[in-house]
Amino acid sequence: MASTTHHRTHVLRLAGAVLMCTVAAGALAGCGSDTPKKTASSPSATASSTPSNDPDQAAKDKVLAAYTNMREVQIKMAADGDLHTEELAKYARGDAATDLKKSVLRNESMGIKFTGRPEMKPQVTAVDTKGKTATVTDCFDATSWKPVYKDSGKELKLAEQRLKYPVTSQATLEGDTWLVTKITADRTKGC
Repeated sequence: MASTTHHRTHVLRLAGAVLMCTVAAGALAGCGSDTPKKTASSPSATASSTPSNDPDQAAKDKVLAAYTNMREVQIKMAADGDLHTEELAKYARGDAATDLKKSVLRNESMGIKFTGRPEMKPQVTAVDTKGKTATVTDCFDATSWKPVYKDSGKELKLAEQRLKYPVTSQATLEGDTWLVTKITADRTKGC
């Protein structure tokens, strides 16, 4: 009986830890994209092909590129367990980078990696070029992004949870580079 209770407790702790990792990872992913996969080294967001009347469009494009490229690094980190610190630093700082690294280290310590990809469709919803801040909203969809045990490749079964929910991220302009600095996921809502 004690062994069964111990095993159940271990599984619940493991599921809780993976859930936290998924939240941290989800804080850095989006939903519903028909765009092809992009690599972190290539710009994921480019300037609009049609002229825009929005004076902040160039800044929005750069914020979106930073966010999308950070996501690509995050997906790579979750898949291979490497921190990719230098590459991540090009797109994220502060709490955003710290949370991503903690998630990778936690998963690595439990022998877990992620397969597949989350879906993303981020939008820059606010930009203040004078204040050097921006907000990105996204809908994280982890339906196709699965935690598996590295050794066996067997999928980790988690308690029922919301796999598609809104995420709000903050970015700041440092020099001429936009960096994602904070990510907030809201698992109480769907999107």
